[in-house]
Amino acid sequence: MELTDTSLIVLLAGLALGLFGVIVAGLPRRGRAVWRGVGRGLQVLVLNVVVAALCGTVLNDQYLFYSSWADLLGSRSPSVQVHQGGSSPGRVASKVPGPGFAGMSTPAQLPPLPAPASRLQTYTVVAQRSNAAGQVVVSLPVGYDPASPRTYPVVLGLHGFPSGPMSFVGLPFITTADLLASQHELASSIVVVPRIDTPATLDTECVNGGPGEPQTDTWLTHDIPAWVAQHFRVELTRSAWAAVGYSYGAWCAASITMRHPDVFGAAIVMLGYFRPDFSRGYDPLTTSTLHGYDLVNIARRAPPPVAMWVLTSRSDSLSYPTTSAFLSAARAPLEVAGTILATGGHRDSVFEPFIPAALRWLGQTLPGFRG
Repeated sequence: MELTDTSLIVLLAGLALGLFGVIVAGLPRRGRAVWRGVGRGLQVLVLNVVVAALCGTVLNDQYLFYSSWADLLGSRSPSVQVHQGGSSPGRVASKVPGPGFAGMSTPAQLPPLPAPASRLQTYTVVAQRSNAAGQVVVSLPVGYDPASPRTYPVVLGLHGFPSGPMSFVGLPFITTADLLASQHELASSIVVVPRIDTPATLDTECVNGGPGEPQTDTWLTHDIPAWVAQHFRVELTRSAWAAVGYSYGAWCAASITMRHPDVFGAAIVMLGYFRPDFSRGYDPLTTSTLHGYDLVNIARRAPPPVAMWVLTSRSDSLSYPTTSAFLSAARAPLEVAGTILATGGHRDSVFEPFIPAALRWLGQTLPGFRG
């Protein structure tokens, strides 16, 4: 029974009512008076403990101070490891409904690289379906040869806001992936870092707006994969595509993976959140469309067969509340490995030390990334 299960509240409430009834009835009525007095005292003490536990459980259910028993019992530790949902690698590799990579293919003759002597390639991508255009930076693995038939898994790297692709490139994601690949702990991967927001100054929260508004979800889940397939030799299967992000980009990684499991098999979510958090001046979602981006509700009611590695901190007022709710709601076939830090704000230096562990987890979890 999980800490956040409704059945725990029902159990404690029933136990409290039962103890109260026993005390009111004066049970047991037999035995020496002194022992009956001791028994009454113990009953009252236990009742108070149960009522306190019930109140704490109800408050935790409302405010989500702790997402699990491990979170509660390890609350004074520097960090707590939490595992929620499923644990079967077969679920992550299984097929799911949806278009996925249908209609996408890699031509026999690839377009020439803009910088053939460099591992880092920079493009401006224009997409008709989402009516978007933005910079895309691609980091090629060591030894990548466009003429070779070898194909690679894809890491979709998602930056924060306001920012751009080069901010992701400047963090140690790519260098760590190279190191783990050399140690055979992660498959050599193509890292694709698109500009998230088109236009760049608008906080779209990676959602599709209404007619005439940005279609960022489509940009990231259809247009970018289709463009990647046309330009690089990549695996076109969900078990070889993962979204990795921090802060705003972590929310985007979680959103596109939870909502498009036919494309992405896993996500790494570093100090992200699990409901849209729009800036002032732009909120394209209505009450009905917002429901489709409520990842906590999706995790509880219709969890997809994807794997997620999640990092949050109790001190992070942006990340922790909805991350805690998500962790408590996660159910199989969704699989979530969570790390909850006791302290640490919303900044790069908090998540950077965990990049090796996160990418190592990816290599162990998603078949296409095994070294």
